[in-house]
Amino acid sequence: MQRTTRIGAVSYLNTRPLIRGLEQDARDERIELVLDVPSGLGRRLAQGELDLALLPVIELASIDGVEIVPGLAITTRGASRSVLLLARRPLDEVQSVALDAESRTSNCLVQVLFAERWNKLPRFVPGPRGVDEALAAHDAVVRIGDKALFEPTPTGATVHDLGLAWTEATGLPFVYAVWAARAGVVDRRLYRLLHDSRRRGAAAIEHIAQSFSFNGLHDPALARTYLMEHIHYRLGADEIEAMRWFFRAAARLGLIDRPPEIRLALAGRTDCHESAERLVRARADASGGSGEPA
Repeated sequence: MQRTTRIGAVSYLNTRPLIRGLEQDARDERIELVLDVPSGLGRRLAQGELDLALLPVIELASIDGVEIVPGLAITTRGASRSVLLLARRPLDEVQSVALDAESRTSNCLVQVLFAERWNKLPRFVPGPRGVDEALAAHDAVVRIGDKALFEPTPTGATVHDLGLAWTEATGLPFVYAVWAARAGVVDRRLYRLLHDSRRRGAAAIEHIAQSFSFNGLHDPALARTYLMEHIHYRLGADEIEAMRWFFRAAARLGLIDRPPEIRLALAGRTDCHESAERLVRARADASGGSGEPA
C-alpha cells in the first residue's frame, strides 16, 4: 500500500490556484492536505510532520537537504498588493518597524530593503496583529496576506509595496514560496499531481475569486485582478536568480547564517528543471557571477 504524502500549504487567496486540485482530491488516501500559516510550515516540515510544503523561501536556509519542485512557486514581478509596509511617516524618518508574525520571508525582505535600498536601519520588533495598535506604537508595520489585500489602509498611513520595491531595485521578480520537500519525497507522480493542481486552479480563477472572502470582506473584482495580474506561479531562471540574490542579501545582514543551496528535485530531470538550470548557468557566466540586489 502506498504511503500517504502529507502536504502543507497556507490558506491565503494566492495559494488557491496552486492547491485547487489537491483540495478537490482530498478523498485520495495518498494525499493529506494540511493548512497552516507560513511561519508554521517550515517548523512542521523540519520536524517531520510534513513531507512537502508550500514553503516560504527564507525557511530554505534553516532546513537542511530540502528539494524544490521544479516549475512552481508564488511570485510577483512588480506590485504584490499583499506584502506591504504601512508607514505613518516618511521612510527616512522611520525609527521602528513592527513585523508580521505570520511570515519570516516578508520580515527579512523589509529589512533587506531598508538596509540596501532605503539606506536606513530602524529597529525591527515583533508586532501585534492589529494594525492600528501596531501603528500606535511604531512608525511602520509589515502586513501580509489577505489582511493586507482586503482590509482598508489606516487613515494617515502610506502604503509601500515590498514586491514593487524589490523589483525596482533588482529588475527581478520576488519569490515568496516554493514547493519544498524532504529529500527523495518528490517522484514523478507527485510532480505531475502538483502541476495538474496548478492547471486546474488556472482554469478556476473566476470561481476562486467569486467564492473567496476574508473576515466577511468579499470583493471578487479585487480578488480576480490580484490573481490574474499580480501573482504568478512560475519558477524559472529569473526566479531562481532572484532567490539567490535575496539569500545573499539576507546573509550579509545576518538574517540567515549563509545562503542555502537551491536543489531542484527529480534526479531524472524535467523540462522545467533543465530549462531553469541552463538559463541560470548562462546568466552567471555572462555576469561573472556578480550582481547584488539593491
